[in-house]
Amino acid sequence: MDLAELRRQLDDVDRGLVDLIARRLELVAGVGAAKAGTDTPVRDVNRERAVLDAVEAAAVERGVSGELVRRIFREIIGYAVDKQVAELLGSPQHPAVVGFQGVPHAYSHLAARKHLAGRGWDATFRGYPSFAEVVEALTTGECDLAVLPVENTTAGSINQVYDLLQDSDVHVVGEETWRVDHALAAVSEVAVTSLRRVLSHPQGLEQCAAFLRTLPDVVPVTVFDTAEAMRAVSAEGDPSWAAIGSPEAAEAHGLMVLRRGITDKVENFTRFLVLAREPVLVAPRVPAKTSLVLVTSHEEGALLRCLTLLAESGHSMTKLESRPSPGRPFEYLFFLDFEGNVAEARTQTVLDELRRTALSVKLLGSYPAKVVRADQTGPDTYEAIVQD
Repeated sequence: MDLAELRRQLDDVDRGLVDLIARRLELVAGVGAAKAGTDTPVRDVNRERAVLDAVEAAAVERGVSGELVRRIFREIIGYAVDKQVAELLGSPQHPAVVGFQGVPHAYSHLAARKHLAGRGWDATFRGYPSFAEVVEALTTGECDLAVLPVENTTAGSINQVYDLLQDSDVHVVGEETWRVDHALAAVSEVAVTSLRRVLSHPQGLEQCAAFLRTLPDVVPVTVFDTAEAMRAVSAEGDPSWAAIGSPEAAEAHGLMVLRRGITDKVENFTRFLVLAREPVLVAPRVPAKTSLVLVTSHEEGALLRCLTLLAESGHSMTKLESRPSPGRPFEYLFFLDFEGNVAEARTQTVLDELRRTALSVKLLGSYPAKVVRADQTGPDTYEAIVQD
């Protein structure tokens, strides 16, 4: 077969794959309809894991990368779950304006687009120079939602965002995850040894430090955003300049990707919080997470008493972050996430007990969880639906 015929057959296969994905989503919608009116949870994580194991095994039998197929199906499953959750949450009456920090095609923008696409909501996206300006735009009504990063699996927590949550009258209404897959891109396909400058956000440079050490003639240059790095390299037009950021940003700015997957750690994920001016009510069938700010007395065992209340009530804590208490040197407040829904009586009960035990409790919100335990009755192992 000649090249044209091979490409024609590839196009046919691609259309067939899209048709099969659409058919699978139709069947999943049928499953959701069958669950409606029952107490059956939207998510069955053990079932999801069994499906992923099965398709990975089938791929290996056919000589296809099991890891590749698992990633593809994880994304399809995650999208299907989002659609079912969206039907229970309802949708805005008008297209949402979503704020994020950075410029178009930055990781925050990509995560925001993913979240809204999963919900099936119409949206426009607006970038701001800083986290504080995003929150201000939300509180003044300039935006309907804000998407901000709170932690990265390699760089840790983003403290400025936690401080804004403490100081602002906003509510957490969702979370999103994004796999950070840094790529090296330039204006043309050049040898990496010919590069002299590499631009990126400081964390982008830090997360690719091992790769950069293989290029001793390169000078790292920091900019405020990975997507801005791509734009700057494109505007400069110098083939000795390159940028580190997402492949999507490279494509948007017409750059050539020289290397993919250059992060030091393959499992590099960022978790984002979705913020709104008003809280959301999450249906009991939807796995939910609750976030709060806890201030305890400065005495022995104060924090332990609060955590014991959670444990004894059957709530699994998923995050505990300490931050200095404003105006009180060497005293701390705690940001805490746990699996639970304020619509449930047991969660309301434990919140009341926490309010009686701690100095103060600020409820940040209950929202659909993206990361849940693989077995709600078994060990604390977690399965994340993430963008790969």
